Amino acid sequence: MANTSQNAKLNKLLADSEASLATAQSNTDLLKTIQEFVSYNGPLKFSFTRAWWFFGAGLLLIASAVAFPKYANTYTVASFFYRLQIDPDLFPVILGVLGIVSTGGSLAWMKTKADRLPSLSNRIARLSSYFHNGLTCLAEDPRYTLSKLDAQFADYRRGNYSRELLQSMQGVFNGPLHNLAYEYHRLHYVDKRKVKTTVNDGKGGTKTETRVVYDHYDRYSLVIDFPWVTGVSVRTDGQSQNDYPSRMDTASPDFNKAFRLTGRSEMTCAKFIKPSTVLHLLKVFNVLKVPNLEFADSGKLCLSFANSDLLTFATQYSLSSPNEFYAEIAAGVELPGLVSALQWSHALGELHDDNFAASPLTSRQEK
Repeated sequence: MANTSQNAKLNKLLADSEASLATAQSNTDLLKTIQEFVSYNGPLKFSFTRAWWFFGAGLLLIASAVAFPKYANTYTVASFFYRLQIDPDLFPVILGVLGIVSTGGSLAWMKTKADRLPSLSNRIARLSSYFHNGLTCLAEDPRYTLSKLDAQFADYRRGNYSRELLQSMQGVFNGPLHNLAYEYHRLHYVDKRKVKTTVNDGKGGTKTETRVVYDHYDRYSLVIDFPWVTGVSVRTDGQSQNDYPSRMDTASPDFNKAFRLTGRSEMTCAKFIKPSTVLHLLKVFNVLKVPNLEFADSGKLCLSFANSDLLTFATQYSLSSPNEFYAEIAAGVELPGLVSALQWSHALGELHDDNFAASPLTSRQEK
């Protein structure tokens, strides 16, 4: 009875907590949920005693099903089943099915229960990382968002078969000089291609077959309010659609090897690519993989990259250690990848904020 009571109590706590997360609006709400685990009177784990009994019983049934044919042909066993009008050959099948159901069901139940506390801990930490870093989901149709981005930036024109935004977040980075409004997007796109292969024709010869292959990719980006530069593209991949009419090389061989710089005109490129900018752009590889920068006429920068870990976080504790987890969430969960990319972007803005008029979307803080 203790097994049922323990599991029922913990199950209710988890169900109530999962429901509360659906309406959480702040880190304070998350801490209230964790406090319920701090105050909980009982073990923060499910009892698997009965499940292990079912697992053991299932193994016995499977073993019986395997052993039964050795005795099925004896007179005593055969006559017993014929009196019951049961086919002896069907009996081991029934035992085997019951055994598989018992062992498989008990293992699945235990895994489901064991995953609930870590899963809830991860959800709390994820929400804390959003709240702590001022991130919220972009509340508009992803198709509409993609159409807006496509109208401003050629970097989103990827995928000859399909493309869609799988995730869109928004926030404001509070830098030492400017507050930069930004959006984070994950673009999934698919390229369709035909592949010809040589196969056997079944007659001793060969033939050529054509099959369609779908290649799936993800591309990530930060779209940042950046009013100081327009009409410039700096890319490292083959997205030639990003290019402007005028191309320029710099005095730096390392830069020319790593980037393709184009602009609306040579003057536009020349104003942008100062020696300090060259050095700073080369540092982007310490932060991002395969980066592209596209400065649109709208006063926004699309910084795209291959990194999938900008929203990745790490926590030391979980709800199994509620006091320590409470303190960790109270301090806020960091997103070091995102912060590094935004700090680099802010530093790029500092290099150019005196060259162009400041935007009302970006506020200069007094020092």
